[in-house]
Amino acid sequence: MNATPLPLSGNESRTSYLARLLDVMDVAVTHERVPLQLGEIAAAAGVPMSTASRLLSLLVERGMLIQLGKSGYAPGPRLLHMAVRTLDQVHGTDRLKDAVETLSEATGESVSAGVLVGDQIVLVARKEPDHSLRAVARIGDIITPHTSAMGKAVLSRLPAERRLALVAAAVGDGDAEGTLAALHAELATATADGYAIDEESYAVGLRCRATALLDRTGHAVGAISIAGPAARFTRENAAACVPTLLAEAARLSLDTP
Repeated sequence: MNATPLPLSGNESRTSYLARLLDVMDVAVTHERVPLQLGEIAAAAGVPMSTASRLLSLLVERGMLIQLGKSGYAPGPRLLHMAVRTLDQVHGTDRLKDAVETLSEATGESVSAGVLVGDQIVLVARKEPDHSLRAVARIGDIITPHTSAMGKAVLSRLPAERRLALVAAAVGDGDAEGTLAALHAELATATADGYAIDEESYAVGLRCRATALLDRTGHAVGAISIAGPAARFTRENAAACVPTLLAEAARLSLDTP
């Protein structure tokens, strides 16, 4: 005979409800196909339609989301205010935006900047050239530390304990040490050369070069990268962009408090 499941305690019920609320808001704002309608949000967040409807109504009521008629839901004024204030508190955002613009104009390729927030690398600035073929990352995205040039640039300039924490946050504690072991030679080269490379491991057809932004102790606080389609951004072109990339990163690192 199957046992009757125990009811959730008050604390467990509140935690579950809050988790669903956050999941619904996350999907409504960050899904690659936004704006989404109610049914799409419910499916993507893994919650019942009735629950998603109640949560979305609450988020709209609190100004976190707005409803765009039949089109779906979009970030509301309160959420946008929080996002802007949060970005204002991220170190050097304005300087990173300026650097990204400068590098993109100089190289004619996509340039991105990310900062280390806890154990994750968050993309905070990006500039696409006029002839960009497709965007593979957006501001606010979490950048994988082990499959991207930006991530490997950051890992190459961190102490061993911090390296492990970043990789564990991406792949889980059980796989972190093995993932780092597989990257050992690549990270050693990135440390020696001052920059990391990615040859289509982050996205098919994309070549990337990245270097870490350093604090005054020489540890990474973020990274900046140049990327383009491999057919146009050849190995030779990528190599030619590296000195400009390193020079801009050195300037930013000197400005780091």
